[in-house]
Amino acid sequence: MNIAIDGRLLNEKITGINRFLWNVIKILPQFDNQNKYSLFTYYDVKYEDPFYSFNYVRRLKLPRQLSEHFWLNFVLPKHLKKNNIKLFFTPYILVPLKRGSYKNVIVIHDVMTKVCEEFFTSYYKRYMDFIVPLAINKSDAIVTVSESARRDIIKYYNVSSEKVHYMHLWTDEKFQIIKMNENQKKNVLTKYGLPDRYILYVGAIEKRKNILGILKISDILQSRGININIVLAGTKGFGYDELEVEINKRSDKVLYLNYVEEKDLPLIYNLADIFIFPSYYEGFGLPVLEAMKCGLPVLAGKNSSLIEVVGDGGLLFDSEDSSSFADNIILLISDKDFYNSMKNRAIRQAEKFNQKNEMPKLVNLFNSLV
Repeated sequence: MNIAIDGRLLNEKITGINRFLWNVIKILPQFDNQNKYSLFTYYDVKYEDPFYSFNYVRRLKLPRQLSEHFWLNFVLPKHLKKNNIKLFFTPYILVPLKRGSYKNVIVIHDVMTKVCEEFFTSYYKRYMDFIVPLAINKSDAIVTVSESARRDIIKYYNVSSEKVHYMHLWTDEKFQIIKMNENQKKNVLTKYGLPDRYILYVGAIEKRKNILGILKISDILQSRGININIVLAGTKGFGYDELEVEINKRSDKVLYLNYVEEKDLPLIYNLADIFIFPSYYEGFGLPVLEAMKCGLPVLAGKNSSLIEVVGDGGLLFDSEDSSSFADNIILLISDKDFYNSMKNRAIRQAEKFNQKNEMPKLVNLFNSLV
């Protein structure tokens, strides 16, 4: 069977969806020796694997959103027909509006605009309220990344439960405990201006992630005489301008890294003392899993998929309960046995999420549709 994968995001800056796609593409050859896969992208991708046929279909020089819709609805379908494609898989929501002879499998990572409406503009909410139901109607199956997200999709979009399938995410192998010598440590600390000891957050710098809550936790720690910095690593998101003002007020204790080389991210995890993630809602929360794989004690919001992913491998609190976050950070810092216990629990929990458990779910879904 000829299967097409929408690979446009492979050329983009690393994001959650981008990382999901890369993980699937790298691992898929190990789990499917029957079907033939074609990757459709805008540009040449610096990735070679004879398992895939690469199709570079350039988009027109139009405003980005207009160009993307034109490519998806008028350019791509011709190539899918030409290549006798039987199934089209996209890591994002959009599929061609006109039904082809192939099956459509889309990925919906979360329902943020439904659960966290206050963190999005009216325009974006209206846009998602239009395209998501449309894509669901045009799809033959929906893949999501957690059982929690699956329940939310069924609830908020009134989708048949048989149509929605979940496969947990997993991390790239580079996220692991890394033993660095003093020179290696010094080089990373110097390169990014990192403090010797720090609490780490990785993710978008936006209101939904409760960055203000992290800053409040920092304030509580300082008021109690705990001298430890917080490092925020991630791209700018919704409401960043307001958050930037608050971050700058605490520049002596809070460091913001708006860019980290992908190869350095596992090192930054490994150099941290604790990982904090008091987000209000997550479809999965991949940074939490990356942190646990690197052996970091994790403190996260007790909601959505975080309950499922963190399990008993970390500490979960109401996202607004800054005092509990601070209390347990202090406990981790002061009690070595408790720290080591949480470290070991994190590692054990992270081992549950791997491609051997998850990738067969996707391949079996493909085969069941055609």
